[in-house]
Amino acid sequence: MARLIDRDRAHVWHPATHFADLDRLPPIAVERARGCWLYDTEGRAILDAIASWWTCVHGHGHPAIVAAVREQVERLDHVMFAGFTHEPAVALAEALVAAAPPGYERVFYADCGSAAVEVALKLSFQARQQRGEPNRRRFATLRNGYHGETLGALALCGASAYRDTFAPLLFSPLELPAPSFRHHEHADLASDLGSDAPETAAAIALLEAHAHELTAVVIEPLVQCAGRMTMTGAGFYRELARAAQRLGIHVIADEIAVGFGRTGHMFASTWSEVQPDLLCLSKGLAGVLPLAAVLLRAGFDVDFRGAPTRSFLHSHTFTANPIACAAAIAGLELFRATDLLARLPGRIEAIAARRRAVAEACPAVVAHRQAGMIAALEVVPGGGSTAARDGRIGLLLREAALAHGVLLRPLHDTIYWLPPLVIDDDELDRLADATIAAIRAVL
Repeated sequence: MARLIDRDRAHVWHPATHFADLDRLPPIAVERARGCWLYDTEGRAILDAIASWWTCVHGHGHPAIVAAVREQVERLDHVMFAGFTHEPAVALAEALVAAAPPGYERVFYADCGSAAVEVALKLSFQARQQRGEPNRRRFATLRNGYHGETLGALALCGASAYRDTFAPLLFSPLELPAPSFRHHEHADLASDLGSDAPETAAAIALLEAHAHELTAVVIEPLVQCAGRMTMTGAGFYRELARAAQRLGIHVIADEIAVGFGRTGHMFASTWSEVQPDLLCLSKGLAGVLPLAAVLLRAGFDVDFRGAPTRSFLHSHTFTANPIACAAAIAGLELFRATDLLARLPGRIEAIAARRRAVAEACPAVVAHRQAGMIAALEVVPGGGSTAARDGRIGLLLREAALAHGVLLRPLHDTIYWLPPLVIDDDELDRLADATIAAIRAVL
């Protein structure tokens, strides 16, 4: 029988992967996972330092989540959510509203982060049309932002590598400047950092000038994750959101990557005391299953009541899948049962200590920063390095880290750590040692 890798190469197209890169770094055949570790078909253990694209906040294969999934699939695997309901969907909506800052009332389900953003965009736009504000049909977004790959979400993307090919298909948002604090510390989240930045004043001025045509501003609170883990400051988010809501502009918060404890609070917006009109969630929501949700502030549904023509005609086949909802409920319960948020300050400081140690050990690290359980290190190659010649720094660093049993997926010149929230000290030591080894090998 042909090897799994050969079968994969013959028939599978991988995301965010150049075909030529598969010759240098073939996909790893993973057989099982547990905690912070992946295990390949050869039995090798790989530390999942990016939580498999920022998803499994409680680690892989947590017994409570596995039990919830098993029990649910035996009872009800799926039912269409138009005209039907079920306990997991209702219980999860109740739990999300209870966990969120005060003021939310309803939850609209989707199946991935991009889809959640699409839902939020369409809700905002349709609400304007139905409340007699037809000219408010433009969106504002942040420079360097990223919100997903579907066309509406992609239109908001500030990175040309993702957007340029599809530009003729996309609407044109109003792009706002945002500050970047390359040496951001976790403690800065409790400050007004960014409130008096020139970019903040410029962004608010643009909102004021275009308020008559703007339906919503879409923001990644605190950290632009795909944008090389750029940290924009809690004060910037606070001032921009307050200005938008003062001007009658909806605030759509994309917490797909930064929600569920990633910044030290359940939701990142809490740091800035912001209540978005629409709060988009995914990734850590169900952790290991595709699920997304948009939380709507109380009263948002008023504009959709009345004649049937005012209905929000948006749906996904697997909306509110019972198995995914059951996994999400179990994950939320783990936050309570393990007192996880209260234990995060210790984990955050443990990551900070390793981040500083890596920076001290590696002159190639020119800046490093952290927000909660998200840490980033900017690197610059030496003039004689291979990375300096071919520009593929991220690929080379990923390859070097894998040689030391750690999964990193740098964003070009930015190495980041975004592990499961339950990572322990020994695993952090392994992560730091492998990062140092990778930087020294490549740069």
